[in-house]
Amino acid sequence: MCCVIKAIAGWHVSETATVCRERCGGQGYLSCNKFGIDAALSHACMTAEGDNSVLMQKVATERLMVFKPTKHQVASGDEADLNNQEYLHSLLESRENKLFMSLGMKMKKAGKEGRFDTWMYQEQDLVQAAAHAYGERLISESFGKALDKADPGLQPVLKKLHHLYQMTVVKKDLGYFTTSGLMSTSTGAKVGKVTADLCRDVAPQALALCDAFGITDEMLNAPIARDWVEYNTVDNQGEVEGLKF
Repeated sequence: MCCVIKAIAGWHVSETATVCRERCGGQGYLSCNKFGIDAALSHACMTAEGDNSVLMQKVATERLMVFKPTKHQVASGDEADLNNQEYLHSLLESRENKLFMSLGMKMKKAGKEGRFDTWMYQEQDLVQAAAHAYGERLISESFGKALDKADPGLQPVLKKLHHLYQMTVVKKDLGYFTTSGLMSTSTGAKVGKVTADLCRDVAPQALALCDAFGITDEMLNAPIARDWVEYNTVDNQGEVEGLKF
């Protein structure tokens, strides 16, 4: 569990640093705004024996050792509702089940002699996909359990955040969900709109959600995080020393 969370969190931190820098335009390049430091540090989160993908091999190996196939059936056709979070979680469960079943069958067929070549050279994409599926299902499941214990006043916005996470996972792997038969193409065609609508719903609460982490002004001691308008009223040459902002 800790290995898959470490890997997924590391990739997420790197993506977050990159997207945030891009959204800040040229200001994101100034060293005083610390994006360079954060982006570099994010790469440390992605490193395990050279790459988090190596760590995901460990995840897939250990998960496969305890994996037990289920007969879980996911809804399809008119029964598929992208606004139903139980349905979305069942999708993640079904994907994990299907991928590990396929991986297990291939490794069984390979036998002892062909185990290394099959795992490392022939089925590495499947290994990585299965490990990701386990981690993303685990996150959705843990999020749902935390929701049940959350303050009732916070549950509406946290539920939308959970829904957005599930939809983001489905959107990123939409090709597999549709080609594997877990989701119809007609349902898949709605994924983009539902995800965009959720982003619009959550956006007004974005600053409040960030404030919930309790990040202090001292930790955000960069012009772009404080009074960047005041900072840019003078020719600061990208420096902060001796300036108030």
